[in-house]
Amino acid sequence: MNLEHIYTSTFPELALPAEPEVPAATTGHWINKDLAVELGLDATWLASADGLRWLTGTDEMTVALAYSGHQFGHLSPILGDGRAHLLGEVTTSEKRVDIHLKGSGLTPFSRPGSDGKAPLSAVWREAVIGEALHALGVPTSRALAVLETGETVRRRSPLPEPAGILVRVADSHLRVGTFQYAYMNMGSDQRIELSGYALSRHYPQITPGNNLALTLLQLVAERQAQLVAQWMGMGFVHGVLNTDNVSISGHAIDFGPCAFIDGFSHEAVYSSIDRGGRYAYRNQPDITQWNLARFAESLLDLIDSADPNRAVHLATDVLAHFEEIYQDARTRIFAAKLGVTVEDAAGASSERLVAFIDRTLDLLNEYTLDFTGFFRMLTDAPDQLVELLPASEVMEDWLADLAALRQDTGTAPDRAEGLMQTANPVYIPRNLHLEAALRAAEGGDTVPILRLLDAVRQPFTRRPDLEDLETAPARSRFFTSFCGT
Repeated sequence: MNLEHIYTSTFPELALPAEPEVPAATTGHWINKDLAVELGLDATWLASADGLRWLTGTDEMTVALAYSGHQFGHLSPILGDGRAHLLGEVTTSEKRVDIHLKGSGLTPFSRPGSDGKAPLSAVWREAVIGEALHALGVPTSRALAVLETGETVRRRSPLPEPAGILVRVADSHLRVGTFQYAYMNMGSDQRIELSGYALSRHYPQITPGNNLALTLLQLVAERQAQLVAQWMGMGFVHGVLNTDNVSISGHAIDFGPCAFIDGFSHEAVYSSIDRGGRYAYRNQPDITQWNLARFAESLLDLIDSADPNRAVHLATDVLAHFEEIYQDARTRIFAAKLGVTVEDAAGASSERLVAFIDRTLDLLNEYTLDFTGFFRMLTDAPDQLVELLPASEVMEDWLADLAALRQDTGTAPDRAEGLMQTANPVYIPRNLHLEAALRAAEGGDTVPILRLLDAVRQPFTRRPDLEDLETAPARSRFFTSFCGT
């Protein structure tokens, strides 16, 4: 399949030529056959020598993308792809997607002292997390292939570890940071064109009207509100929600120090560098809204070039609406997890539902209950929940109030079960299971990682041969993750 380069040819200011560093010893560790089929590609061919050449951008006009980013609240005016290369775009019957390499060597945006490489473990982590989120219904970038380069890098310790390259597919790599960079480096006409490009690529069903920038801000805010609500409902912590990791398409992207919560905590943090808890589980909606405020700042002069105050007012209205969209999405997602029909919850019932969701999460937080395990037990064996707490009456009261809430909203038992069966997974990539599989893959044994992948790609179907992947070891509460740079 021929790759196209519409984005980089239209906006050459947002990319710099960069050639991937792909050693001759590079081999395909894993090909995502399902995704290949979706893209109209032959997975068997991708695994061949010619397919590997295509996957690594041989003979392509590859580039490193330019963008800025607020990293932990501090602006880096020039950030860009320091270890990644955009190969080009593929058009499917439904949409246009990017094919992108990560861990593929130095670029003009690489930091001093960088090698531009990625550990094989970090590459596998992103592949597994992306497939898990996709199977859970969360819009996300995905891995098309995991490659091993034959090199070694040093990241988590002085000891060398195998290096790898991720071949990533994303709806695009337009980020909030892209528009921040454009604001500082491009004229208003070009930035209006960029806004129009983003709208036509990611929101083709929308007629934007005269104010492209305001329409774009509204749509991105809506999708980001729904996205963060979806992964909050799965107990996912992204880890590094910098503005350069917030996509305009509304898809999750760039999984480094991320994880699914085992023992629940509002303050769950999995990034080794997030010592202040900026990106903790509880903070993700507020941080997303903060990132969107930075996005709005990059668009203000396009929203209204003649009246800055009016531009601020219009943008502020959009950001205020984010909270409403997020809360509505969160309520619907957790209602399904609790087996409550939200459509019939109005007025006082709706307020009771929201309060009950908050009470549930506070209960999980107080007793550090397993997030995924709790909701799945509620689905399959609710009577066993009383055994989770030292004082069974606490859970008995909770179950009684849940039953009353279901009755109040007119949720029939079969409807409640149906909602929960498709909202509460059996399998997630539990942290220590994933870590063990990653260490095995580093040693050349891919059986554990492929077994875990098989489980999380069918997360709602319990299988007797995967029982060990349903629970987390007690020591998982000490888990932390690293970004791979």
